[in-house]
Amino acid sequence: MTDEKKSKNQGVLRLREKGKVAVRGRIPAGVMTASQMAAVARIAEEFGDGEVAMTARLNVEIPFVDRRNAGVVAERLREAGIEPGSTGATLRSVVACKGTVCRHGCCDTQGLARAIEERYGGCELPRKLKISVAGCPNNCARVQINDIGIMGRRFPAFHAGDCEGCGACEKVCREGAVRVVDGEVLFSGEDCVGCGDCIAICPKDAIGVASEGLRLYIGGRSGRVLQVGTEAEGLVPEEEALEIVGRLLDYFRENAQPGERLGELMGRVGEYEVFAAAGLRPRR
Repeated sequence: MTDEKKSKNQGVLRLREKGKVAVRGRIPAGVMTASQMAAVARIAEEFGDGEVAMTARLNVEIPFVDRRNAGVVAERLREAGIEPGSTGATLRSVVACKGTVCRHGCCDTQGLARAIEERYGGCELPRKLKISVAGCPNNCARVQINDIGIMGRRFPAFHAGDCEGCGACEKVCREGAVRVVDGEVLFSGEDCVGCGDCIAICPKDAIGVASEGLRLYIGGRSGRVLQVGTEAEGLVPEEEALEIVGRLLDYFRENAQPGERLGELMGRVGEYEVFAAAGLRPRR
């Protein structure tokens, strides 16, 4: 298939009904403007059956489009600022939870997803590759079962002199990493998952930030074959994540065999080689 034909087919998916397709539009970080939503609705009414579907990767699909109108629908989506795609052997749309605005968010999930999309979105690869960004250990974006998973973490530092022993931190900690005994805070770093909730809940600002950043997972996948990604050692600053993703994409593009997912490549050449290419080490 020529590059021109590949480009024309981006975002077009066959349906069971003969001659009918769905046209998929990429929605960066899963956020649309009201005017974009209205435009999608108009296109669905004119060229589909009036239905609009949201995919598991937060994209929009207009089903029941006559195959002959697929190009027109794709162009109409572009006019609304929505690029057709997230199909084929490419970097699929980056999934982000609402961590940017969520009270639990430890990082700018939507900003990072958009930055990855702007620099690498839709790039051609040996096989599809999926990236997911979660703002905290609640892990709404299921980062461990993506080829590259990114999770925000925030670990607490307790300032004993400012603490009044109210117990708010203990109540909010689901892991039991924080206990208040006789007005004194007892903290277990081994049990702490880095959600940062205790930091946010403290009424006296007696809990600061010991460390924060992104925890990365590499080589996961879902579908017919489930594989949990390998966790990277340490935390990565948000500003370094974009370059790390780029290094992983380059390594995957240059070393994967046809039809091989990132986790399969990692199984063939070894975890340490893939992690080293990204400037990381697997956590042990």
